[in-house]
Amino acid sequence: MKLTATLTALAMTFAAPVVAQDLYIGGGLDYGYPHSGDSETFGSFIAGVIFDVGPIGVGIEGDIGVQLSEGDDRETSRVRGLVTYDFGQITGIASVGGVQYKRGSTVYDGETYGLGAQMPVTSMLDGRLEFMRDFVGGDFETNVTTTRLSVLYKF
Repeated sequence: MKLTATLTALAMTFAAPVVAQDLYIGGGLDYGYPHSGDSETFGSFIAGVIFDVGPIGVGIEGDIGVQLSEGDDRETSRVRGLVTYDFGQITGIASVGGVQYKRGSTVYDGETYGLGAQMPVTSMLDGRLEFMRDFVGGDFETNVTTTRLSVLYKF
């Protein structure tokens, strides 16, 4: 009986997936293209955590963006769930979540979807390129496609 319990515990130990955690912060340069109106440039602060189980990872990420170009002084914020897949040197990223656009004192809510790729630059820094599509309702009534180039510092 003890041998069976020991072998079962040993098998469960080796069969259980190894979970690694990546906590990161970073900055991004965003080029937003509203589907009505002029394009805009934003600077974004990004923070998140990803839990890796083998080549697949799941996580959550938040970002706050401030408009750098001239325009109507918008601010953005997103909270997204991430799924990643490690292809070796490059990691693919898919995301879905909520977005808020703030113009003056008015806030517009919507959904955001994204695809991207990330790769290590050094042992502590990753570079990321991603495309996000924001669907915003209310009086805002425009959808925005954002291209983001970012650098992330991993703890």
